Amino acid sequence: MLTRKEKRIVWGVALLLFWGFIGRHIFDYFYAEHKRGQFLAKYPTVATIGNGGTSEQGRYYGIRDMHVSDTRGGGASFGYGATSGYPGGSASIGIGVPKHIKGYWARDYSKEESKTKKGYQTYYRIDADIDSELAKKKIETLQNYYKNFPRKEGVMQVIVNKEEVYVFFTLKCFSKVKDCTSNENADPNGYVVKSPKNLTDVVVLFEGKGEVSSTPFKGTSFDRKY
Repeated sequence: MLTRKEKRIVWGVALLLFWGFIGRHIFDYFYAEHKRGQFLAKYPTVATIGNGGTSEQGRYYGIRDMHVSDTRGGGASFGYGATSGYPGGSASIGIGVPKHIKGYWARDYSKEESKTKKGYQTYYRIDADIDSELAKKKIETLQNYYKNFPRKEGVMQVIVNKEEVYVFFTLKCFSKVKDCTSNENADPNGYVVKSPKNLTDVVVLFEGKGEVSSTPFKGTSFDRKY
């Protein structure tokens, strides 16, 4: 029969073992979740879907090795391969406010030319910063734009047209099926514009022009023999 003192010692040892093997892990887990919550509050996910396409009708593009990085140290790939039209290819992503774009794309031959020629007609690349402060303001403007459309996490789109490249953010509110009425004075800076197909609203987070080449850029996935 253990004495009271011996029982206290046994319980003390048991608690130390519990803390050392289990309790510490529980504490670390909840602390990590707390820090993650603080991080996401400061750097929230703004888009859970990505599109990669073109605003040039009737032409195919190859969008590869295309990456947009964000202010929280992450980002998303928009290299969805062969695409035509807007909004183009689609994938699930998780991205915050964008700050940089780097990637490669190529424009296919016309339908008639592609009967006798293989590969791509022209190649493009870009490596450029995005004004993240302005991008954040534009995203927040659209997130608070609608009276009766509650969606906040939207779609980020990389759209090309020859050497031009754009990064759009949209909530995809289509007036044919949803109430897309805007709040009064919701866009004093005129950030919100119509999408290339004029079916929904977007904000343009980046627009630029890529470097042009008639041959594939070295070291890219386009750099191979056909």
